[in-house]
Amino acid sequence: MSHSQIIMRNMEDGTRKDGKPKRSKPNNEEDLINQLPDGIPIIILSKLPINEAAKTSILSRKWKRLWTYFSGTLEFDGSPIMKDMKKDIKNITRRHLHMSMHLHMAMETMFDAERQTYTSWINELFSSLKSPTLEGLKFWFPMKTVFDIDKWIHIAVKKKVQKLELYFGRTIDYVLPLELFKLERFNSLCVLRMKSITMTEQMLEYLLCNCPLLETLSLVRSNVPKTMKISDSSLNLKCLELVGCLELTKLEIFAEKLVSYKYYGSFIKREFKSVPSLVEASFGGYFVQFARESFISQIKVLKLDITQNSPEIIYWLIHFPKLKNVKHLELVACFDHDITLSACVMLLKATPSLWSFTLKKLNTTPSFRPEQKFTAECPYSLKELELVGFYGAACEVELVTHILENAVELKKITIDTRLPTKPKRRKTWNHEESRKHALGLKEKIPPCIEFVCL
Repeated sequence: MSHSQIIMRNMEDGTRKDGKPKRSKPNNEEDLINQLPDGIPIIILSKLPINEAAKTSILSRKWKRLWTYFSGTLEFDGSPIMKDMKKDIKNITRRHLHMSMHLHMAMETMFDAERQTYTSWINELFSSLKSPTLEGLKFWFPMKTVFDIDKWIHIAVKKKVQKLELYFGRTIDYVLPLELFKLERFNSLCVLRMKSITMTEQMLEYLLCNCPLLETLSLVRSNVPKTMKISDSSLNLKCLELVGCLELTKLEIFAEKLVSYKYYGSFIKREFKSVPSLVEASFGGYFVQFARESFISQIKVLKLDITQNSPEIIYWLIHFPKLKNVKHLELVACFDHDITLSACVMLLKATPSLWSFTLKKLNTTPSFRPEQKFTAECPYSLKELELVGFYGAACEVELVTHILENAVELKKITIDTRLPTKPKRRKTWNHEESRKHALGLKEKIPPCIEFVCL
């Protein structure tokens, strides 16, 4: 129960002798809240979702307008009705491939009407807000026109948001408008996350030069310049994510404060001129040549997604250098393939200082073939092992057995039998059966090692 709901429950109703409602005597909790300076309740309200904050307007005359000074984060990801309608459209389309065009158009028309109602509500909400600033804005639902979007971007600039997240669906080609960013000085932006948005070369240059606090830049399946140059001695960028940006062919980076780098995509030309602070890297998509990166020897946290290129990964791992600084390794893979099991063993051998290893696996059909044996040239330093999406297939048991035999300092094993990261890849899923296999595996684990089954 929220704090505002607790207050409302404690309020007593009553009427005067003349039949008119009377104000109940405030209890100690309500007295305490009403005696707070205006600034304190506003801070409290700004920590709540905007719907909850608005509900406090009925508490008292003093609280009636306080919510309009909300300065927290507003997140708009579609109304509950929109989400339900979208699911219905997908389900019906999937089950009835030959659904009539008239029915499909009728459902889309109803969805458009609900979306218009939702966007109108957003605009009314903004017209009520009096706070000069907002901590963050998130728009994460499909749109059909840019008119309202431009207004929201202008509000983001005007309210000097620190965190801005944008996704308006794949059917609209929205170009981040440079002219709106230039209307006022926008030096508050710390985090910018965008999906399916077009980022021009001029827009990128403006952000890097005029947003000195920008720490996180994430572009997912977005149109970007063919050559991205992220280079500025005063740049505060600490996290860069480029996922599925197909237009990109060349990347140049000079960012001395960069800590985390994520790249999912195809092969591109790369030049990392100066990244002394970079300690976390994540690679995926069709790109597996991460071993050639100039900074790879300084990485402490390495995350790899090889679901799209298991065969190629072995080729690159054969000549993989020793990564003496890696402490945490995370691998996402289709684990039914023997290739993936070999990749796990080769990566463990290449990371002699590894403390924790997490394997997130996406199965199609689990395999229960006879077990195979792998040997290690030297003991692993591994302390913690986590398997996510565990089913009990032979390859999973082989990996656990191999680690038990070679990780002499192992302290903890976590087996997560819940739905995998991408359940659509799983044709069959039996949670109880998975737990049964996991608990059976527990018998092989020495009592000195902590065992957790989720």
